[in-house]
This record gives sequence, C-alpha cells and structure tokens, in this order.
Amino acid sequence: MHLAVFRRTRWQSGGTSRQSGLRVGLRFSDGRRVTTLDIPETRYVPVTRGPGLETMAMTRQAVGLIPLDTGGHTSHRSLFRTAVDLYAAELPPSGEAQLVVEWPDEGMGETRTLIDTAAIRAAAEQAFEVWPGLEPPDPAGQPSGTFTVLEVSGPPSFLAPPLSPRQLEERRREEEARRRYLPRADWTGMGYRDWGDAALIRARLEAGSPPDARVQGGARPLHLAASQGQAEAVAALLAHGAEVDARDEEGRTPLWYAACGVDEGMVRALIEAGADVWTPQEEPWSPGRLLLTTPLAPLVTELPGVVSLPAEEAAALRAADALIAAFSEQGLWTEGLGIAFVAGVGEDEVVRRLGGDPALCPAVDEENMPFDPMDYDASLRYVGVTGVEGSPGGCVIVQDGYMPSDDALLRAVSAGTSAYGVYFNPKGGTFGALARDGGIVSGEEIGLSPQASDPAAYWTFRFWQRGSAFAYGADVLAYACAAAGMTVADGRGAMGRGAARRWVPLPPAPQR
Repeated sequence: MHLAVFRRTRWQSGGTSRQSGLRVGLRFSDGRRVTTLDIPETRYVPVTRGPGLETMAMTRQAVGLIPLDTGGHTSHRSLFRTAVDLYAAELPPSGEAQLVVEWPDEGMGETRTLIDTAAIRAAAEQAFEVWPGLEPPDPAGQPSGTFTVLEVSGPPSFLAPPLSPRQLEERRREEEARRRYLPRADWTGMGYRDWGDAALIRARLEAGSPPDARVQGGARPLHLAASQGQAEAVAALLAHGAEVDARDEEGRTPLWYAACGVDEGMVRALIEAGADVWTPQEEPWSPGRLLLTTPLAPLVTELPGVVSLPAEEAAALRAADALIAAFSEQGLWTEGLGIAFVAGVGEDEVVRRLGGDPALCPAVDEENMPFDPMDYDASLRYVGVTGVEGSPGGCVIVQDGYMPSDDALLRAVSAGTSAYGVYFNPKGGTFGALARDGGIVSGEEIGLSPQASDPAAYWTFRFWQRGSAFAYGADVLAYACAAAGMTVADGRGAMGRGAARRWVPLPPAPQR
C-alpha cells in the first residue's frame, strides 16, 4: 500500500517531541487487525556457517503493516509531501477490509475506508516463481573483500513508533476481550470456566454452534454449563434444543452436576425441561437422592418416584453436617497442612507419646514458636498439639508439613485409641491414614468425587458436593475427625494459624 501524506504547513524537523504520530491499520473481514504499531517478533532461523556447521540464529522479524523506505533520494520527498510504502506480510481474507487511519497530533480522529480485497487476491493468484528450484549460493564461491552500499533512509518519522511491550499486552487483552464474543459456529477455544459465561454461550449458539456436540472429555455443552453453576447458560442451551438427559463418558446427566453444585436455578430449569430425577447414576445415588440431602430437597420431594432417605442415613448426614460446620471458617488453612486427630487423649499424654516433656512444652502463640516457621526443615522437626472438647474430645496435632499423617507418628499416639492423620499435599491430592491401638489400619486418598464402590462415608461427608456453603477442606477435616472416633463442637480454634499450641520436638524416629 503506497501512502502519500500531504501537509498544509511545511514539514519541520526537531522541536517539541511528538506525543503520538500517524497510525495506520488494516482490519480484515474476519476481525483480525494488522497495524504499523505492531512490534517485531523474535524468531529463530537456521544458519550455515560452513561445511557441517549448522546452527540457529535469533532475528527480529517485522510483523503487521511493515513500513518500507520509498527511497531516500530528494526526488521522492518535498517540503509538503512524504510517501511511505506499507507492506502486509499476509494475504487478506476474502471480503471487505477497512483501512483505519488516525493522527492525534494533527487533530485527525479515527477514519475508516472500505477496501475490496478481491483485486488483491486476484493479483496474488497470478504470482509465479521466476526461477523455481534455484539453489542458494555457495558462500565459498562468493567473492571476498567486496561490499555494497544501499541508500536507505528508513520510514518517515511521522509514523507512530511501535508499541511498548506493556502497551502491546494491554492491546492483546483488549483484542481477546473483543474477539471473545465474535460469532463462530463451533465450540473451539472454550476453556473450562468459559462454560459459565452465558453471553459467550449464547453468541456461539446464535452463530450455529451445535448444542449437543461432544466437547471436553466426551461431555456436551449442557454438562459443562451445569458444572459451572450458571443457570442462564443452562437455559440458553435448553432453549436451543440441547438434550436434557444426555450422558457423558461417566454416565452422568447435566442434572447430576447441577445437583452437585446445589444451584437452585439450574436444578429448576433442568427439571422443568423434563430431566430424569430418580434414575441412579452411582448406585444408589440419583440426582434427586443427592438433592434430598441438601436445602434444595423441597424441589424434588413432591415429584413422582420420590423415596425418602432411610432414618439411619438421614441421621448420619445430620451428624456429618454438624461436624463439617464445626470446621467451617473463612480462610481455613489447608494447603500444605498436616493434621492428626487423636480420640480421648489429653494434651499432656499426647506430648509424652511424641517423646516430649509436658513441662517443657508450654502453649505459645505463633510469635513465640521454638523454631523459624519459614525454615521448612526446622518446621518438620516440631508438631503443635492442641486439646479440643467433644464427645469424646481429644487432641489435634498440626504441622505445616506431612508428619501428622506419617505412619510412625500415628502408631506412637494411637495406643489404646484411634488416630487419623491427613495431609493436604500442595503438589496435588489429599491423603489420609487410620491407626488403631498402635497399628496402621488403612491409607487412602480422600476428598475426590466418590464412586459407587467407595465407602458410604465419602457420600455422607459430601465429597461429591461443589460450590457448597462450607469452607474448602472442612468436609475432609470432618471426615478425618469422625474416622478417629471424635466428635467436636468447634474445631476452628484448633485450626487457626494464630492459635496457641504446645510445640513438641519430635524424636529422631518419627522425624524420618
């Protein structure tokens, strides 16, 4: 594109530094943009430095609309006119493009001119290679000691400079936000959280995206929207004919995920659309049976096919919910936490079983701990002991590390009683171990969405529930407490980082 700039006043060099400059851009028919502000990209190219000496060189590659010098000779310039050629590195797609120009320094706002790309594309089809198959010259056969002078003046200074990396990142974010809702007839590029964006889902549906396409992991859009807790997104898919009882690879329907999220709007929309409420999807659990254990039970108790929960099961759920509430607190500390529950044993006895002297282990706050909490290795050599009241009560052993779930420690503290240790591994997974009367009974990974073959307690302590009213990890802590045989009324004091504890130095054996 040959761009000629005519000025009413004589071009002056120097003077006050400009704040912007002339900005030129092309907006293609598919929404993409190339401009004179695009900064060069760093690319790697193969380089041959001699026989058998091939390497990669880093080079800066201009992108966008690339200014090309039209020649520095005075015949190409005048006092009132300057020309520049702008080279587009890619062929525009079919359809109309827009030439966009702006020059704030000269009081010229953004203007747009339509360009028909048909002529450009037709010309491109006539291009041909002049010397096909021509081999590159052999450097060894080239004359040495010669050089060439090329007259180059560079692009005119009135063009705005390329964007800084920060400006480019801002523009990239703006472009992503703008393009996010551009119509497209498929589900490509949808991230997991995007399924909770009702406006985005509507834009895709209105552009022709199939509502029952198989997408992530064999799930359909309605499964993913239901798992994200967006009733508006679910309603949009149902309005476009999405199959309400479609099954994913695990045999789950959208209503199952809505029930797990305990989202009233989604549950109502799916039931009103005719969703199957009572067919078990993890024996004996159906979406309706899950809902019967939540505050949304009134939505299903009057539906045909309802079966009330057995009295014993309902009582177990109430007890579990009370224990979960005992550990629920805003900002509950779990990442990297190791914790063990020891039933029916007091603080002094637990300190002795850990090899410590109760008289030398007073309760202190976090500012007076006998080790530097920022030193991970030092932290592993101590555990904090706190007594908790309950029926029965006992003690809680905590550490910012894995030792409370270690087999040797659990064996030491579980003589004549039960102890359960759990570790919230920051690298992934939550692992627990049960000890009774000095022996390890079992070990398991807990907190995962349960399967039919898992213990009933996994369902009772709501490992299936998402977006719940309790704090993250409270269900796991309640499960561990119950597994040790403890019942506490308030476990938050024992969990807080600022709580006073009796810090016990571990003997060499439990330290591992």
